[in-house]
Amino acid sequence: MSKALAEEYKSDRKYVDLRRPAGLFPTLFNIFLSFIWGGNSVSIKVSLDYSSPLQVGWMRFVLGGLVTLAYMAYLRDPVRVFRNEVRPLTVIVILFIVQIAFMNFGQDQTTAGHANALNSTFPIWAAVIAHFIVPSDRLSRWKILAIVFSYAGVLTIVFRDSGFTGVSSEGVTLAGDLMSLASAALLGLRLVLISNFAQNMSEAKIMLAQLVIGTLFFLFCSYLFEAPSYNWETRFWIALFYQGIVIAGFGFLSNAWLVKRYLPSTVTFFSFIQPPSGLVLAWYVLNEDPGNGLIVGLILIVVGAIIFGGEAYIRARKVNSLVPV
Repeated sequence: MSKALAEEYKSDRKYVDLRRPAGLFPTLFNIFLSFIWGGNSVSIKVSLDYSSPLQVGWMRFVLGGLVTLAYMAYLRDPVRVFRNEVRPLTVIVILFIVQIAFMNFGQDQTTAGHANALNSTFPIWAAVIAHFIVPSDRLSRWKILAIVFSYAGVLTIVFRDSGFTGVSSEGVTLAGDLMSLASAALLGLRLVLISNFAQNMSEAKIMLAQLVIGTLFFLFCSYLFEAPSYNWETRFWIALFYQGIVIAGFGFLSNAWLVKRYLPSTVTFFSFIQPPSGLVLAWYVLNEDPGNGLIVGLILIVVGAIIFGGEAYIRARKVNSLVPV
């Protein structure tokens, strides 16, 4: 890295925000990513049959970190953390650790279908949060209508099958659903902050920082609070490979790449493909009964996301038509 470039990293200069509404390519790419992310909760559920939540967390981060390092080496992206990057990286890492902990423990106490549907509400949270901290990403009447439908879907999923106390559907608990919902809210916040912070620094460096610190934290807590066990079951390692290489590696980097270049709400809300994808995989891989509450809730979430996505697409077309060729 040249001396001049290093000085640029160290400076506190303000960068021009070039984020814009998502057009056709980022939308299609995000739909593809959503199909992939739909299998995340299923793979976590499979791996938890063989290992504990914290152990699964740090093992997947190791694999994701290797993918991120390879990507940074390919781009010749510097690993060094500069002074003005310490604070944003610290904020992201703390949010990441808490969010993943909620996700894994929530997944351990509910079904893969429920966890996937609830975790997939992060675009709702991202849209609301972006309204307050991203000046060019405001809520509109159509976005609010979309959020109303999606929140109705969330409430239907959480309370129709799990009830207010105990377990009323096999494998579903209110505590597990609420932890999954909290994980989604933190993920929405983290993605919006990554979008902001990545305007001044490498998105890959942000991903690497959260994976490295996340690995150390979860490894320490796993040996402190759990009884880690290791096995060579093929099913376990396939699930771990999916979580680590596909999700924590490729998935994390791809999401960061998108939110750096496009307004957070206009790329994250297209994740409506995730719940149906996860539902089908949970039924096929784990033989989980979808349940009436889950199906009704998913329909409401999808309706809300389609309304939001249509509004975002129209905005993108208008913005692109104003840009001179």
